[in-house]
Amino acid sequence: MDFSLSEKEQKLWERAKEFTHEHITPRARELEKKNEFPKDVVQKAYEAGLMNLHIPTEAGGPGLSLLAETLVSEATGYGCAGLATSIMCNNLAFAPLVIGATTEQLKTYIEPLITGKDAKFGSFCLTERKAGSDAAAVATKAVRDGDEYVLNGMKCWSTNGSVASLFTVFASTQPELKHKGLSVFMVPKGKGVKIGHIENKVGQLNSIQCEVFFEDVRIPTDCLVGKEGDGFKIAMKTLDKTRAGIASIATGVAQRAVDEAAKFANIRHQFGQPIGKFQGISFTLADMGAKTAAARWQTRYAAWLADQDLPNSKDSAFAKFFASDTAMQNAIDCVQIMGGYGYIEEYPAEKLMRDAKLLQIYEGTNQVQRLVAGNVILKESVNLDTGFRFKYDGRDAPLM
Repeated sequence: MDFSLSEKEQKLWERAKEFTHEHITPRARELEKKNEFPKDVVQKAYEAGLMNLHIPTEAGGPGLSLLAETLVSEATGYGCAGLATSIMCNNLAFAPLVIGATTEQLKTYIEPLITGKDAKFGSFCLTERKAGSDAAAVATKAVRDGDEYVLNGMKCWSTNGSVASLFTVFASTQPELKHKGLSVFMVPKGKGVKIGHIENKVGQLNSIQCEVFFEDVRIPTDCLVGKEGDGFKIAMKTLDKTRAGIASIATGVAQRAVDEAAKFANIRHQFGQPIGKFQGISFTLADMGAKTAAARWQTRYAAWLADQDLPNSKDSAFAKFFASDTAMQNAIDCVQIMGGYGYIEEYPAEKLMRDAKLLQIYEGTNQVQRLVAGNVILKESVNLDTGFRFKYDGRDAPLM
């Protein structure tokens, strides 16, 4: 068992950390006041080779591992969770296509977006107003008409939707089959694709979510990914893979909270000594650090499982809910350690707290992650032999 990164992975992580230190952390506060897509920083990330890492080499991408993606996500998340989401969102948008599309489809629809001079974006379009955690409730429809499909419907909370060139759209081709009638399409921006309301969020203001309307949008049949009815299966496989990305952004936020709180605890003096000398503070820092380390290794393990094509539903769910819960709690603890200073804009803690909350919600709420993990645990235990031999003379007790 080797926990070390390869030389290539280590260099990528160092490059991502240097990029964050130079371009993200110093500008995050200034950029979020604009509440708009941070195009210049994302363009720099594209030029630095920090985007589209999972696209296979056959389609013009670097073909790196999911583990490599988590390194960049953690590094950029340390500087700003919103900017990290904007930079890494193509991972989610294009993942269903990498999973289900043919090489020819990737060359036609993805390669032009990732090999040009300027950064281009995709947008993952699954969620609707009445279809959040319940993907089977998707109302967007795709109807076959000769050599085309006609799409009608709306999506919401579509990250990077306002700047996207390609939309990965989940639509029902057979509504009567519910989730089994769900299909996924690559929809280029064009006639009938309209951007609606842009959300005004509490945190992650450097990431933009919006409504997207599809009104009689005609696309060729080669925009269908996989077969009709494959959409739900592809969506679940996608989320199994991309949860590690959210967990790694959360790990970055959690680590930043540890570092900012510890730095403050060293320089803030009360009762004649740094407040870090008090056990109440040092014990809190120890807990924060331990949970962050655990989140990091759970996240990397979930990514490694995916890279080995091993089942990772349970472990990716573990990573997502544990890392994001850790980010939220660490941010709260950071605010508390800083006291009043943690609650004002000039200090970093309040932004960490605002940004961390969304990590517990998007790409599957943490309640849904626990449901996913719990179901897997129950299935694994059906024929489990723990070695315990049951002997009990009482009546009507559960037989183990």
